[in-house]
Amino acid sequence: MRTTLFLLFSAALLQAQTPTLDQMIEVRGGTLPIILTVPHGGTLKPDNILARRYGVTAMDGNTAELSEMIIQELERLYGGKPHAIFCLLHRSKVDCNREITEAAQGDPTAEAAWHRFHDGAQKACDSVMKKHGLGLLLDIHGQRHLDPRVELGYLINGDQLKASDAELNADAALIAATSIRDLDKRSPQSFAELLRGPQSLGSLLAERGIRSLPCSTKPHPGFMAAYFSGAYDVAAHGSRDGGTVSAIQVECPSFGVRDKPSNQQRFAKALAESLGVYFETHFGRKLK
Repeated sequence: MRTTLFLLFSAALLQAQTPTLDQMIEVRGGTLPIILTVPHGGTLKPDNILARRYGVTAMDGNTAELSEMIIQELERLYGGKPHAIFCLLHRSKVDCNREITEAAQGDPTAEAAWHRFHDGAQKACDSVMKKHGLGLLLDIHGQRHLDPRVELGYLINGDQLKASDAELNADAALIAATSIRDLDKRSPQSFAELLRGPQSLGSLLAERGIRSLPCSTKPHPGFMAAYFSGAYDVAAHGSRDGGTVSAIQVECPSFGVRDKPSNQQRFAKALAESLGVYFETHFGRKLK
């Protein structure tokens, strides 16, 4: 009897240590023209995946919980759910916001997880384009910069954001290299307005009490200030290289956004409301 119980316990422990691929990467279908990717909120550290030897390995705390609230608020306001792809593995095992060499560092299970994450994101983009013709991917992250603002990344760095509106609007090469290349073509507003005008996503969030950048009152990070401009996910799945799904990296500070459930809920509500206005203004259609 003891031997049987030991074997059952050992099997259960082994299963807990070696989750299946769909337990490492959760892919959810949706009905809205919105996709959420959450690459750094996972906590699983299975023993069968080697620890990454270089690169950032710290997780983005509470981004999975925050994303769940965003999903709930979008459904409450617009009657549908976004597509969502969650990496449930800890970032010390795989980093789904990096190219595969740095992300998995040669571990075959980590590589398989990375492929499932990005295959899921691409299939979600394809589904959104087929059903809606266009869409928006939001890559949800966490950061702890000294100035606690939500940083919106469009593949434009902080120094480039210091340019005047006229300079931004005239820089065709810069616009073509952004993750919102297709959206710029669709929006009736100028590129600079799309980035930081009164109806930019940053300004819409700021109107709802969420300190953000770039926006009309904070058009760039400032001198020597840290700023996340976007990385692999928005480059791979945004409209820079084609397609009609644009992408924005959403870097959420801990203070006031991720630190406790009440602030997570406040942000989720503000973001969902802002997206309704954003879609109607720039995409020319209502979410609901």
